Amino acid sequence: MAQGGATPPPEAVRKGFSKGLLVVAVVIAAALAFAGGIGVGSVYFGAKPTPAQPIMVVGTNTPFRPMEYRDASGTLVGFDIDLVNEVGRIVGWNVVWRDFQDWDALLAAIEFQGVDIGASSITSNLAGQGGIDREAAFDFSDDYYEADQGVLIKAGSTAVNCAAAECTVDELANHTVAVQTLTTSYWWIIGNLVDPAKTPESMVHDYGDVATVIQELLNGAVDWVLVDKPVATALAGTNANLVVEGTIETNELYAFAVADGDPQNLLPKINAALAQMAQSGKYDEIFDKWFGA
Repeated sequence: MAQGGATPPPEAVRKGFSKGLLVVAVVIAAALAFAGGIGVGSVYFGAKPTPAQPIMVVGTNTPFRPMEYRDASGTLVGFDIDLVNEVGRIVGWNVVWRDFQDWDALLAAIEFQGVDIGASSITSNLAGQGGIDREAAFDFSDDYYEADQGVLIKAGSTAVNCAAAECTVDELANHTVAVQTLTTSYWWIIGNLVDPAKTPESMVHDYGDVATVIQELLNGAVDWVLVDKPVATALAGTNANLVVEGTIETNELYAFAVADGDPQNLLPKINAALAQMAQSGKYDEIFDKWFGA
């Protein structure tokens, strides 16, 4: 397990975490506690109630189709959503979702126990890249999905061209790009394009949410976007104005995140439920629902 600490790490990922989030985290944690959120303690007047099922508050960040997003009716859906709901059914939790529109706020809530679990395509295996130290911020469940990065361009654009299925650094260099702040996509761009002086930092447009990132591409403000490959594929599949130009192989492993040290001892239960789902075929059923048989 990772070592705990009083100060937040420089970054923690699907994504990332910045030192400046400490004040934000305290505010979020206090607000969730006052509202009755689980993890940082709840406020009760009189005797503390005993619910029929333990409430498990799970944080996510939308839109990130097909992993987590809201459908036309506003219902929270997606691969991660179905997986966690099934884990809750197996373990006996009453799962309550909190959708954070800003990625940094979600990470702060996980770190400081404003939510019990983070379920939002969180990469668990890239510690140390781009100043990231995820293990100092979170503990992770067993991984449940492997993903690469996808290069997304506007249909008809010729600014970025990848000769093969996998794009090279030189093919992407010196082009304007939009990316979600402090994600693994962001750190790939910093580590492979900005730091080696292949792309000026001024050409990198980063935003807290994916929707703004994609809108920048559609508006013609940037030449390309870097986002997790399953999300790039889903976006191109639902918008004729978007095309997946190629892939960057990163072999990222998604896992569910809890606060460092797993203070509520949730990971053994989550891992046991994931193993049961794999054995029973339920995982494959959910996977096929979102990615096709």
